[in-house]
Amino acid sequence: MTESFKRNFGLGIVGLSVLSLICFGIIGIGRDINSPLNFDGATIYAAGRAWLMGLNPYKLDLLNKSVAGIKEIPGFEDGGFFYPPQAAIFCLFVGLFDYSVAKFVWVGLNLISIAAIVVMTLETINRSPNHRGHQLGRWVMAAIIIGNPFTTHVVWMGQTSLISFAATMGAWFFSQRQKYVLAGICLGLASFKPQICLLLGFWFLLERNWKILAVSLLTVVVMSAYPLVFYGGPIGTLEAWHQGIQDSYLVVTFNKPGFQDKVGMESLLAFFGWNLPGIKILGLILTALLWVFRNRINTEDIFAVLMGISFTFLGYTHVYDYVGLLPILTSLWLYCYGNQKASLGMIGLVFLLFFPRRIFLAAGLPFLVHWRTIVVLILLISVLFFSIKAKSHQRFQPEIA
Repeated sequence: MTESFKRNFGLGIVGLSVLSLICFGIIGIGRDINSPLNFDGATIYAAGRAWLMGLNPYKLDLLNKSVAGIKEIPGFEDGGFFYPPQAAIFCLFVGLFDYSVAKFVWVGLNLISIAAIVVMTLETINRSPNHRGHQLGRWVMAAIIIGNPFTTHVVWMGQTSLISFAATMGAWFFSQRQKYVLAGICLGLASFKPQICLLLGFWFLLERNWKILAVSLLTVVVMSAYPLVFYGGPIGTLEAWHQGIQDSYLVVTFNKPGFQDKVGMESLLAFFGWNLPGIKILGLILTALLWVFRNRINTEDIFAVLMGISFTFLGYTHVYDYVGLLPILTSLWLYCYGNQKASLGMIGLVFLLFFPRRIFLAAGLPFLVHWRTIVVLILLISVLFFSIKAKSHQRFQPEIA
C-alpha cells in the first residue's frame, strides 16, 4: 500500500467512526426509547443536586427527592448512587446546570475523554520501538477508539468508564515521561471508579513511586472536599458511602456476578453455578508477578497487561467498561501488523469482542453471553506472548552482534 492510500483509507475509517459515534452514541439510532440519552449519567446529576441540597445521595429516597419534578428523570427504582466521595467534583459540576444542559455537558466530558485517549494512543504508537504499521496504525486505532460499540454505548448511557479510563491512561502516560505530579493528579481523578485504576495504583505501590501516590491522595481529598466539609466530615461521608453500597449496590441484579452485563472470570463462573469471589485476589497476585518479571516484557505493554488482568480477574466491571481494553488492541496491532496469520487471528478475536450480544440472546443461546471474558483472556495471553518474544529477541541480538 502506498502512503497516499494509507492516508486516504485512514481518513475514511476515522470519518466512519465519527459518524458511528454521532449516530449511535449521541442521536441514539436503534436505542431503546425507555433508555434516553444520559440515562445513567442522570445518577451523577442527581447526586450532585443532593449534595448541593444538603442531602445524602447514598440514600435512594433522598436521591430521588433531589430530582423530583424533573420530567426527564422519572426516578430511580432499583439502583442508586454508588460512587465514592471523590466523585463529588464531577457530580457537583453537572449538578450546577439545568438537566437539559447538564446531560450535554456530560456528553462533552465523555467526548473530551475520547479525544484524550486518542492523543495518548497515537503518541504511544509513535514512540513504539516496533515501527511497522505506524502510519496506518494511527488511523486504525483512532477509528476503533472513536467508533467501537463500547465507546458509543458509554456516551449514550452517560456512563463514567471513558472518563475514568482516560484518567487512568493519563496516569500511566505521564508516569512514563517522569511527570509524576500530572500522573498523580490523573490517578486521583480516575479513583472515583476504583475498579478501573486499582491495579495501576497497586503497580505504583510496588514501584515505590511515592510521589505519584501522594499526589493522587491529595487529589482525592480535594475532589471530596465538598462532602467532607458539608456532610459529616471524613467518617460520616465514608460511612454513608459504605452503607449505600451495602443497602443497594450488592443487592441490585445488574451488579451480581453471573448477570449478563457483568464481565470477568468471577461472573463467568457464577453463571455456571460456581461461586468463587476469592478469584479477585488473583488479580493482585498476577500484578505482583508481573512486577517481579517486568524485565521480561516490553515496558510499553505493561499498562495493556494491567488492564487485561483488571477486566479478567478483578471484577466489579460491566460490558461497557471494556473501553479500558484499548491498550491491548494497540499492542496487538503493533505486533501483528505484517504477519498475515497473526493478523487474521487478532481480527477474529476483535470481531468476537465487538459481536452483538443480542444475537446470542435472540438465538436462544444465553450460555454464550459471557464469551467476551474468554476472548479478553486470550487477548491478554496474546499480548504477553508477543511481548515476551519481542523482549527475548532484543536481548538475544546484542549477544550475537
